[in-house]
Amino acid sequence: MANFAYFVSEQDVKKNTPIDENVDSKLLQTAMRTAQDVYIRDILGSTLYDKICDDINGAGLGGNYLTLVNKYVAPCLYHYVILDSMLPLTYKMMNKSAASRGAENANAVDVDQLRMIEQRYQNKAEYYAERLRLYLAENDTLFPEYQNPASGLDVINPQNQYLFGGFYLGEDDDYKFLRGFFS
Repeated sequence: MANFAYFVSEQDVKKNTPIDENVDSKLLQTAMRTAQDVYIRDILGSTLYDKICDDINGAGLGGNYLTLVNKYVAPCLYHYVILDSMLPLTYKMMNKSAASRGAENANAVDVDQLRMIEQRYQNKAEYYAERLRLYLAENDTLFPEYQNPASGLDVINPQNQYLFGGFYLGEDDDYKFLRGFFS
């Protein structure tokens, strides 16, 4: 297993997202690591993910791997970082409770507004995740680690498609009018 390496820098996240320059590095780095580990590893799979970490920790990324990270992984990761940083930036965990963070010159958003904003970034993150999946599927020969993932209990195979269970439209009698649309 490779040592962890950030695929994008904290400065890149702040430059390419609405996250403000004065955001606490500890909170942002936690969100960056979680987003990368949870979302990006699932898309790339452990083998390709570990190869990229090894390259970053070693001589650095180059060629197709650099293109993959810069053009496809980074935009996806930026939106997942926003998504994973929203709650920690809005609420602070303390000994006896969770409290909302305040600012002298800003108004806090309510929970409904926060959910709406989260949904917007979730949609964007999923859009970029799908672009990443499509790029990998179309160029799988460029990344043998993606094409031939390892096996084992601690290995995550690439999540190269969404799982969709279909729609339940109820009893046939209630939805006869829809049959013409699906025939």
